[in-house]
Amino acid sequence: MTPLYELSMEQGASWYCTVNWYGGGVFRAPIEEITPGYPTIIRVSEHNVPVSSPSPMIISGVLGAEILNSADTAIELVNRMDADTLTIGISTVACEWVPGTGEVTHHLPTVLSSGFTGRCQLRKSWNSSVVIAEMTTENGGMVLEGDDGSIRLIQTAAETAALNFTKAYGDVEVIETASGEVTRVFRIAVTFDREYTK
Repeated sequence: MTPLYELSMEQGASWYCTVNWYGGGVFRAPIEEITPGYPTIIRVSEHNVPVSSPSPMIISGVLGAEILNSADTAIELVNRMDADTLTIGISTVACEWVPGTGEVTHHLPTVLSSGFTGRCQLRKSWNSSVVIAEMTTENGGMVLEGDDGSIRLIQTAAETAALNFTKAYGDVEVIETASGEVTRVFRIAVTFDREYTK
């Protein structure tokens, strides 16, 4: 099922939406070391967390610093320090990690550095022939980032000032250049907030 994101756009203001595409497979590995503190430092060799943005991760099985364990499969955001080290914004100052316990699981980002284009058309309904706004990698309305699999939609203040709609819908699609394969990564439903002061 393609995820749907409910968004809002303000008329006359710059608009950005960034979603990371984690379709590069699953990474699972044991935790090798935890350094208590704030933030907490976690060592996992070759964890593959991207440099450019925080990454969602599930942490489980940690003893002595149970506060790190993801409650009810909740996702924690971790940051990369280097290829083997992560930080997480949870305080473990008063904890004593039991060595040999814990593992991390996360989805790897889809590498979009080259060989991909993207597109999104906003319409009032799926069967409308009227395109309210079009965002593509060619027109600068969409930017694909390789490192963290991020897809960024952009509308400038001048572009949003010229729009006039109540609610619009769009599919965000990524096309592999070599094969022509199209993947619908996510859908958006955009509510438009009209500008009164002009």
